[in-house]
Amino acid sequence: RDHNLQVWDLETQVAIHVLRGHKYWVNDVAWSMDGVHIASGSADKTVKVWHAMAGNCVSTLRGHMLSVAAVSFSDDALRLASGSWDKAVCIWDVELGKALITLTGHSDWVHAVTWAPGGRQLASASSDHTVRIWNAITGVVEQVLVGHLQTVTSVSFARNGVFLASGSLDRTVRVWNVQEGTLAARLQQESDEGSVHTVAFVPDSERIVVGSGDRLVKVWNVRTGSQEEQLHGHEDAVRMVCVSTDGSRIISCSHDSTVRVWRMPQRRAAPALTAAGMALSGAQTPTARNGGPGRGATAASFQELHERLRSTEDTNQRLRKQLSEAQLELENNNWQMRNFSSSREEQERELHNYREMISSLMAEKERLERSFTDMRRELRALPTAAAGSALVAAAAAAKSALLFQVVAAPSHGAVRRPVLRATAGASCRGDARGTWSKGALRGPAAAQLRLAPDAEPREVAPGPPPGGGLPSAEARPVHWRGQAPEDTHRSVNFVP
Repeated sequence: RDHNLQVWDLETQVAIHVLRGHKYWVNDVAWSMDGVHIASGSADKTVKVWHAMAGNCVSTLRGHMLSVAAVSFSDDALRLASGSWDKAVCIWDVELGKALITLTGHSDWVHAVTWAPGGRQLASASSDHTVRIWNAITGVVEQVLVGHLQTVTSVSFARNGVFLASGSLDRTVRVWNVQEGTLAARLQQESDEGSVHTVAFVPDSERIVVGSGDRLVKVWNVRTGSQEEQLHGHEDAVRMVCVSTDGSRIISCSHDSTVRVWRMPQRRAAPALTAAGMALSGAQTPTARNGGPGRGATAASFQELHERLRSTEDTNQRLRKQLSEAQLELENNNWQMRNFSSSREEQERELHNYREMISSLMAEKERLERSFTDMRRELRALPTAAAGSALVAAAAAAKSALLFQVVAAPSHGAVRRPVLRATAGASCRGDARGTWSKGALRGPAAAQLRLAPDAEPREVAPGPPPGGGLPSAEARPVHWRGQAPEDTHRSVNFVP
């Protein structure tokens, strides 16, 4: 139940391949007669075909709605049959990897399928207590074999194509004559734990290997109806048995998680099949079927089986219900896992987008920081308003630059007109006696000059000083440094 297949070398007892690919446990495997392919049926509702030597998956066959319980290759290895809990049997083209035909008719789960020699017929076993024989070409049901009282778990054709063995949870193995559609023998398990899980015909078509819930592998002789051998070793129910093509070995697997290889027991001499021998094995003789002396024993046997059925049918129904619930739970878990995977992928995509967005924001932050650094560097290089006045004044003092100069020349008896000259853009007031302030000139030679930035130089006569009179002859040139743009640093003079 680790979802894998293992291919072993029986001589060296070493695993050659571990075939991985199924999502849930593997229910059945089959090897094609040409040795090229291996097929596996799984609870993940798929059939996988593997290359036996390379160990790779050749194809995955999808179509069943529920767990695939059984797979079987035809003798020519060109077709593959699969049986499922969805009550259907599918026949697949191995080369093309597609379904050729779907066989429906069972009313409950299908547990086993097997091909008749030649590939014309196919048998299937079901929980509906029947075995069906199908025409593998047309898909028509040719026979419905009724007699088992509980789930039929396994079927196996004899190599001669005449007999078909079926095993059931009712602890019996029934051998059917397919050509006549009659029961040839019934092999009863004595142990209360003898529910039959698997059957396989030996190539001689006269012996059957049986695996059951009592942990034993048994070899029965169909002709005598006797048990020839019991093989002990498994510690739990035997799940599956098969026989090598040369009939020399038996391979069994069990719920104890082991696979065991057994040598085929030596065949015991057996008398020819007689009516007495068939009666000993519990088979229906022609006399019994026609109402002869064997009728009473057969009726008693059926009465016993019906009583046992009544005591076990409820258990069987509960088990089927539990299995159905388990299958539904499995489907629900699978759906939740798919949703979880989708949600996880969406979360990973969102996380990736968030990471890209964060990376973009970090890059933008670095770009802005560089831009701010450059701006701060440029701002430090440019003077502010207050700092600019001090820098301009310091520079003017260092260069002894005369920004504004007012000169009043002494008079010699004649009244001279002091004139204030200024360059375009200057605005000031000046005092010939040297009383200066920013933008103001006070004194007897008070004059005003206001020019627009685009005006040409002009002369303006000063107004009379406070109290009347003319500018003092002792007045000297004075300097005034005021706040003004650098391109307006010019001289202003009072001239006669």
